[in-house]
Amino acid sequence: MRIPLIEAIWRARGDVPLDPALSDAEVFARLDPLLRTPGTTIVTEGAMLRYDKDNPAAQDKFATFTRGRLWIDRAGQGAVLRFDLFSHALLLCFLAPLLFLGFAQMAVAINGWEAASGAASEEKKADDKPKPVKQLNPVDEFLGAPAPEDPNAKKDEKKDEGRHSPIEGYVLAGIFFLIYLVGRWLEPWLARRRLRAALAAPPPI
Repeated sequence: MRIPLIEAIWRARGDVPLDPALSDAEVFARLDPLLRTPGTTIVTEGAMLRYDKDNPAAQDKFATFTRGRLWIDRAGQGAVLRFDLFSHALLLCFLAPLLFLGFAQMAVAINGWEAASGAASEEKKADDKPKPVKQLNPVDEFLGAPAPEDPNAKKDEKKDEGRHSPIEGYVLAGIFFLIYLVGRWLEPWLARRRLRAALAAPPPI
């Protein structure tokens, strides 16, 4: 089942104007050098072309678009090449913020659990019977020896609360969300640019 609104998250769609004088075969012949790279399967059906890339190389100009379809739409005296491409880069940039938000919420949950455990421990200590305070020997007191510590006095301990900071998770989520927003506009623009350049090139001999 296809859900257009959901698929729009990771798909690049658009169109490129065509010279109406070019036949379908001539259009696909000009696109062939751009698409036909090692590991790419291409299937042409009339005015439609489908391709699928398996582990594309880094130098592949269409490496971010691992699969897709292109078709020629002719209306009246005009013609356009429409494309619908799947982008792994867009999908990963969309999922990354969710992952880091999950890490941030996990840190918040751990901090809450540790704070609750610490409060329970303090409450248990408060319920304990007070311990007797040792008295200083008169001779030691005369000689200026320090008085023994009161075991019931609360020590000024530095609490180690909130040591699992969620801030890093929120920052990284924000960065990747910004990258996704930029990529959402940039990916279709790059696809149109590369398709336009391929169509403008002379057909291979």
